[in-house]
Amino acid sequence: MALALTAALYLLAVAFIVFWPVPVDRPAQDALPRLLESWHAAGVPAWVDYQLIEWLANVVMFLPWGVLGTLLLPRRRWWVVPFSGLLASAAVESAQYIFLPARFASSADIVANTAGAVLGFVATALVIFCFRRWRKR
Repeated sequence: MALALTAALYLLAVAFIVFWPVPVDRPAQDALPRLLESWHAAGVPAWVDYQLIEWLANVVMFLPWGVLGTLLLPRRRWWVVPFSGLLASAAVESAQYIFLPARFASSADIVANTAGAVLGFVATALVIFCFRRWRKR
């Protein structure tokens, strides 16, 4: 029950983020370049830029998709998790393109979101597999 509630809250949070009428990072758009400049001055490589951080944020946003999907579905249905991450991401980006003119639909976001779902799935499946092997010993 707690897992299903967690999944529902996660999906609600993602829905708020992806269907917000303007980019969710808009309030931080002035601060982000200054933050990156300070990081670069401190030695962070120049290739760590806004695009990379945004891409990684999309990966992180869909990591729970993979984790929760793997925990909620029976093992024989695990194959659904990465594909549902891809389909959900494509649906979100399509909806942003059609209905939210201030948002920017992007194929890179689909790749990042899918990568997050796949990473969450693989990590969770690996932990489950290792735990089950350990328990058998």
